[in-house]
Amino acid sequence: MGRRGQAARGNADGAELRSGRAREMRLVTALYLVALLLITLFSDVIFGMSAQSLAYGPLALALLALVYLALTDGPQDFLHRWYASSPMMAAGLLFLAGLAASMPNAHEVGLAAKDFLRWSFVWLVYAPVTRALCDDAGRCRLFAQATGAFVIGFAALAVGDLLAGGGLTRAIIGQAGVSAEGRHASLYDNPGIFAGMLIVGFPLALVPALSERGLRRPAWLAGAGVIVTGMLISGSRAALAAAVVAMLAIALTQRRWWLVGATAAVVIGLGALVNARALEGPPALERLQQLATHTGAGERSLRRRALIWSVAGELVQRSPFIGVGGCQLRFHQHAGFKRAHNAWLDAWVDGGLLAALAMLLVTTQVLRRAWATLTHRRRLYLEPTHVALVAACLAVLTGWLVRAGIGGRIDWLPIFMLFGLWWERGRGSGEGAKRCSARKQGTPAVEVCD
Repeated sequence: MGRRGQAARGNADGAELRSGRAREMRLVTALYLVALLLITLFSDVIFGMSAQSLAYGPLALALLALVYLALTDGPQDFLHRWYASSPMMAAGLLFLAGLAASMPNAHEVGLAAKDFLRWSFVWLVYAPVTRALCDDAGRCRLFAQATGAFVIGFAALAVGDLLAGGGLTRAIIGQAGVSAEGRHASLYDNPGIFAGMLIVGFPLALVPALSERGLRRPAWLAGAGVIVTGMLISGSRAALAAAVVAMLAIALTQRRWWLVGATAAVVIGLGALVNARALEGPPALERLQQLATHTGAGERSLRRRALIWSVAGELVQRSPFIGVGGCQLRFHQHAGFKRAHNAWLDAWVDGGLLAALAMLLVTTQVLRRAWATLTHRRRLYLEPTHVALVAACLAVLTGWLVRAGIGGRIDWLPIFMLFGLWWERGRGSGEGAKRCSARKQGTPAVEVCD
């Protein structure tokens, strides 16, 4: 066989290899999308167990598939790329070390061990799989927009339930999706979980509403409106505050000064409504007014938070270095709380000083990336997907100030995606540049180059 024949055979073999890898990557992507759907579903009403726990299956399969692909592609230091080089890895190891050291102090060791295993999966499977798959702009955008679409769907169910007089959710899951206080929860166990989903989903829907073209823009705009409506009927004040933070982050990053003005107008309007006479409207506004007037359920909620913060603070003072163990707060008070309603305090109670330091490290990394984005430090950071992830992370941090803990896997999604490989290497260097160059030359490429 001549040189031309050998070259043609080599090109054919290379094309076949790339085609096979493309199919395998599509399978891994599909597994991750299934995991995202289960994470956003969360509820245990439909499957009899938490859908969030069911997400462990497709995530584990995705990791195994990624390791297999990495090994078949030849010698690759995937442990360094996915684990050691990740800004989240130091925080994850600190967090797990804190939980492990605190386990002997647990009132119920089995529950603490289960919590340790759950967090081990988050840091050692969920985080690296997300980092590895987010080595491509197209997949980053797909995962971000899919999450936004899932949240829009569940928010639409809550809005539909409101319009149907409470019958829609009951027809789906066999129970009402409204609490005794009139707060809507969609398919979730309580309105707080629903609010956590909305906090993450809102910026992931708002950015496409501002940046997409054609019919997709009004579709995303309508979706963002549905999420805001969900926030209002969920009764979550934290969700409204997080939405304001997300809007400001997007507006300042993209230099949309009209959006800054619109956000200010929304805040002023909410303030005027809260200071008006007795308000009969969405639960979120009613609870804001009750908070301002020191009456009703809004005031009682604040007092309960002050109580649990006090209890958690006493536990930290009693043992500042070693925590009480994962999920053990319920055994140290009789007010019915399972979490401390503050992410950093919650971590300190469960895992001691090491876990608290881990949360501070995560917060520092997110704020550093947000500052680099706001100041236009890198052009890559101004891509709409990255802006949406930054806004979602800042919204999550805002919600963590008062929400019930850090156990929701949805909260960690934008954080893990923000530190995906794509955002670290940029378009002009490394493997990403090679794929883009190959695509421009007509060579089949596995990933999408933007």
